[in-house]
Amino acid sequence: MVQFKNADESHQHSLTVLELLYGYDSFLDSLECIADFGSGSGLDVKWWAQLETRDDPPEPRNYITCAVDITHSKIDPTLKALSNVYYYEADIDGPELPIAREIDLIWCHNTFQYITNPLTTLTMWNKQLSVNGMLILMFPQAQHYAYNRLTSHSWSGCYYNHNIVNLIYMLAVNGFDCRDAYFLKQENNPWINAAVYKTDIAPMDPKTTTWYDLADLNLVSDSVKASLNKYGYVKQEELVTAWLDKDFHYPKE
Repeated sequence: MVQFKNADESHQHSLTVLELLYGYDSFLDSLECIADFGSGSGLDVKWWAQLETRDDPPEPRNYITCAVDITHSKIDPTLKALSNVYYYEADIDGPELPIAREIDLIWCHNTFQYITNPLTTLTMWNKQLSVNGMLILMFPQAQHYAYNRLTSHSWSGCYYNHNIVNLIYMLAVNGFDCRDAYFLKQENNPWINAAVYKTDIAPMDPKTTTWYDLADLNLVSDSVKASLNKYGYVKQEELVTAWLDKDFHYPKE
């Protein structure tokens, strides 16, 4: 598990993905409304709210940017000068969110590990997104291998040890495209990173939906299908994933 010392350190970690997204001009051009679920100090919100194009001279994108957290007591005071930032105090793990419009991108950094009802929460987030909207998750595992040793941590409020395989399963069951998607799990690194699009397939019943159902709907990758056909289940060691750096990765641990 990872605990950042302060908001700046957390934001520096977010920048590893945000700076990759900055290179996807056509994707950024398609966005209008962005919500940060678990916004904390709001430094990631500020990055989105102040984002400019890569034109010469650059133009402000002026996204509608939503800071969503159970409390805004730690919000960075400099955000109050930005007219395109809206604040919502809400439990993102609760039954509904107060944003009365569709969202084009949900950004969720260092928060998903605290979700107590991950399947139902992903269903709710799916409903909040526009079709072809994107969900980006970055969160650490509670248990993982680091330098050939198993390490395990449990911070207050963390009840699950997610891995990249069961994350793909949960996302696909909730109608997210895990075939044309981006995943990253690096060796000796607890962080799981995912960027997936919402499809027009409605969330399914997790009690009855199998990997085979998801494969038939083309919601999972060829490497997932190959593992499923070979073993009857999905092995992390068999996965091949692509990330926003346009490289392929092999999450074997």
